[in-house]
Amino acid sequence: MLPVLNIGSAAIQTRGLLLLVAFWLGFYAAERAARRLGLDADDIWNAGFVALLVGLVGARLAYAIRAWDVYTKTPRLLVSFNIRDMDWQAGILVGTVAFVLWLIRMRMPLARTADALVIGAAVAWAVAGVSAFLSGDAFGTPTALPWGVVMWGATRHPVQLYESIAGVVIAGLLWHWIPKRRFDGWLALVGVAMLAAARMFIETFRATENVLPGGLRAVQFEAWIILIAALALLAWLDQPDIQQSEDN
Repeated sequence: MLPVLNIGSAAIQTRGLLLLVAFWLGFYAAERAARRLGLDADDIWNAGFVALLVGLVGARLAYAIRAWDVYTKTPRLLVSFNIRDMDWQAGILVGTVAFVLWLIRMRMPLARTADALVIGAAVAWAVAGVSAFLSGDAFGTPTALPWGVVMWGATRHPVQLYESIAGVVIAGLLWHWIPKRRFDGWLALVGVAMLAAARMFIETFRATENVLPGGLRAVQFEAWIILIAALALLAWLDQPDIQQSEDN
């Protein structure tokens, strides 16, 4: 593990640094895909920058509201670089809303833009897996397999690297399928389904206490819902009569 990167007298949190790298590489991949899809890549970068700023501010403010007593006594914590003092679910939500609103403002075709973004999401997921591995977060269950890694006093599944491998493979497949899209949004739905399926499988090897009755993990249940929804929408939109109405 390498949770902190020491550069001279500065100590930089490795996970925070790599998450920024994941964001940049994800949007770089989305930009490349957007160009192949005939989209204005600059609008995607601008929307991503707005989403990043709004998401970071939203994540910090949401966390501050939950720990109001602490932040009223020490308001300087609002501008702290500690990424653990963030409500990431709230940040992702408000960042996504800001991202979509910016795309609408720029009159970007949302379905085709989603085709480009899903490739970036897979790349970002791959890099985020490396960041979690170096910080020791989201670690796996104990294993006797030869590729197990020693982490937190036991030899464990490197589930974070499983995510990285899955992200790279999915991004590569989606990139290869760009010319084979059946309609705008097809690649996005296929990509979401693949990411959800990969998450369901990988979570089997993750050490977590958030387990539902029957042994299913909460994240697996959420991924299962997303997978079913993506496949159902894909099947519905791929019907010939719907395709003909869209073409007209």
